[in-house]
Amino acid sequence: MRFKAALDNMNQGLALFDAAGHLVLTNQRFLDIYGLNQATPGSTLDEVLRSSPYLSVSTASEHRRLVKEYDGAASAYGAKLEQRWPDGRTITIERTRLVDGGFLDTVADVTEARNASAQIAHLARHDALTDLPNRTLLRERLDEMMRNARRGDRCAMLCLDLDRFKLVNDTLGHPIGDALLVAVAERLVSLVRHHDVVARLGGDEFSILVQHVTSDHAIEQLCRRIIDELTQPFEIAGHHIQIGASIGVETVEVDSLDPDTMLRDADLALYRAKSGGRGNYCFYTPDMHVFATRRRELEIELRRALKSEEFEVHYQPQIEIGSHAVVGFEALARWYHPERGIVPPNDFITVCEEIGLIGAVGEFVLMRSCRDAACWPENVKIAVNLSALQFKSGTLPAMVARALRVSGLDPRRLELEITESAMLEDTAGVIKQLRELKRLGVLISLDDFGTGYSSLSHIRNFPFDRVKIDQSFVRDLGTNSDSLAIVRAVTGLCGSLGIMSTAEGVETLDQLNILVAEKCDSAQGYYFSRPVPLADTLPFVSRMLALQSRAA
Repeated sequence: MRFKAALDNMNQGLALFDAAGHLVLTNQRFLDIYGLNQATPGSTLDEVLRSSPYLSVSTASEHRRLVKEYDGAASAYGAKLEQRWPDGRTITIERTRLVDGGFLDTVADVTEARNASAQIAHLARHDALTDLPNRTLLRERLDEMMRNARRGDRCAMLCLDLDRFKLVNDTLGHPIGDALLVAVAERLVSLVRHHDVVARLGGDEFSILVQHVTSDHAIEQLCRRIIDELTQPFEIAGHHIQIGASIGVETVEVDSLDPDTMLRDADLALYRAKSGGRGNYCFYTPDMHVFATRRRELEIELRRALKSEEFEVHYQPQIEIGSHAVVGFEALARWYHPERGIVPPNDFITVCEEIGLIGAVGEFVLMRSCRDAACWPENVKIAVNLSALQFKSGTLPAMVARALRVSGLDPRRLELEITESAMLEDTAGVIKQLRELKRLGVLISLDDFGTGYSSLSHIRNFPFDRVKIDQSFVRDLGTNSDSLAIVRAVTGLCGSLGIMSTAEGVETLDQLNILVAEKCDSAQGYYFSRPVPLADTLPFVSRMLALQSRAA
């Protein structure tokens, strides 16, 4: 009884046969696996199999094959089989020859283990959210395609990035964002052929491997269909969501395919497509790699420059139009490159934003500007530009407070300039920080007014101290009636709301005279002065005072 209890509590089924192939004994687990109420001692293996309800549903040929596999295994010591039974279970049968000529069958139901292994293998090659192939499986498909390539066969890699997806996550939450990604995946799969591969590389980035490409025109048509389809609204949990997509494309001969290079080139093309605005597609060209290489070199140099203190600040004067007095300077970063000389901000600020250096560079400019402005006359302000990314951390007010404390600058002499883009993605968070800055006593100006979105709502939502008219409008004064109308509207609006107005990019006397007529408060531009180093700021103030005296 103890022996039987031990046998019946084994995880594996066990059946002992004598040298003549007749059953000697079984345990309960063996009966359970085969669905038997009992197994009569003296039965043959073939009789046991025929009595199993789980095997009786198979065809006669399948039944004979199973018996043959069992019999064949008996001739080898330690033979092991794994079979998929008709009821869907995976069963392993291990046969061991005994010294008396008999054999012992050990049977195990490994269905759960095999399913778990299959699931693990699936997850290793598929995206957990969308169930699309991931980067690993995409690479395997590329390798497989190379091995099976026909001469002259072409393929294309599309790298796709969703437009405005971050805004969905930030405003509606990640569960809605995840549901949107699933819906996007379904639309993408519906747009390609069965042998093409749609993969999710991570975040909101997808990739499509298009096989047997007939022409670039066919790929262009596919890109347009994808962009058009993803531009159509999504209905997610009662939310009406509008997004878009940008696509980078690389096409190659399959027999010369380098998977890593292909993915890299498609990604470079995507970067170019995104830089041209939303809803674009772009094919890879070799100059993109040259550009990327130079940009990578620029990143390395910028990191070195920050450590080596190669950045400096120049100052462009801001002139009160009525009196021609210097009312302030705008701080502008300059990079003193050891080989290329002075590098203007347009050549490196965007890169600093992309690689995460804008916070450090912005803090340097703020600290240096406040320290330098503390040496100027008390009526001269300092204006410092803020990047939209500097609001992300939420520490901007503390940084400004520290700069004022260290420099000893009167807060009323510091003017912080923000662009409308800073208020687009996280209006509530930006407004909160701007109010904290106002409580410090600093002034806030809206830069590049009219070039962003919902300008009037921004002015309504926050009490700006100054609005700066973008130089693109000032440049066309006297030649473009639309520009004049915009300048007139802005100066009139500022006058009505008690906000100061400043025109940027003034280069001619005619432009200045128009601004005087439109009652603009102040101006800056090459007509007055280019940005100058600190050493030239006080002499410039003195020269302007002398001109005022002579004019009086």
